[in-house]
Amino acid sequence: MIPKKIFIVLSLLVCAALLGCAGKNYGDEQYQLRMATAGKDIMWVPSKVDMVHKMLEAARVGPQDIVYDLGSGDGIIPIEAARKYGVRSVGIEYNPDLVELAKRNARRADLERLVSFKRGDIFVEDFSEATVVTLYLGEALNARLMPRLLQMRPGTRVVSNVFRIESWIPDQEIRSATGEMAFLWIVPAQIEGVWTFSGVPGVSQMSAQLRQKKQFFDAQVFFDGRRVAEIENARLQGSLMELQFSHGGRSYALRGQVQAGQFVGQFNKDPQLQVTGRRSP
Repeated sequence: MIPKKIFIVLSLLVCAALLGCAGKNYGDEQYQLRMATAGKDIMWVPSKVDMVHKMLEAARVGPQDIVYDLGSGDGIIPIEAARKYGVRSVGIEYNPDLVELAKRNARRADLERLVSFKRGDIFVEDFSEATVVTLYLGEALNARLMPRLLQMRPGTRVVSNVFRIESWIPDQEIRSATGEMAFLWIVPAQIEGVWTFSGVPGVSQMSAQLRQKKQFFDAQVFFDGRRVAEIENARLQGSLMELQFSHGGRSYALRGQVQAGQFVGQFNKDPQLQVTGRRSP
């Protein structure tokens, strides 16, 4: 059994480690914020500033982005996004005391013109305008959010501190200097279905049956109605689609943008060989 004095010291050290990097955005004279402050479905746990910065860097936040933090707590992620990148940021938080604290933190940082916070349920509120979504919620809530996240605009970046999203393989794993983890996903375009392509050299018509698994997909490729391909790579990054396959000792690669059931790209990365495609209704 650990002696009481040693246990107290260890507890203080753990708390200090958890609070360490993000302390500037905790409570104030109006609201004494504590670890595990209650929200709607989870308890609030602080995000450290160094991890927040790594999450935003991994998402490649830029001037045109709109950042939404779901379960925004004391407001550190929207505030740091606005402070570092000058972007508009929105926090959604269920606990009204945390919402008011976050607003005061934004005011103290002189970022009210860029940062806003609203009290609400993340499963009810509309965040469809976001181009970057940040989370620190837990695996169960992430799983509940996944269907909505996958319906967002292709290319939207989703970053979760600590917790994965079940059955959705991350596009990138992020590690802080202290060894903590976060995960990045890029919302893929919806490409499931039968496609017809033109412009592939030596082929009158190329068609493909695509079966999507989030940012990955399986493909059956046909040249003039005959199945010919051995798939080597098939992947989406937002609206960027890449399909590599081989046939008859030759390598084929299609790479281009998908939008509204249309594909525009290149064959074997040759700008002179333009390929277009269309998904059947």
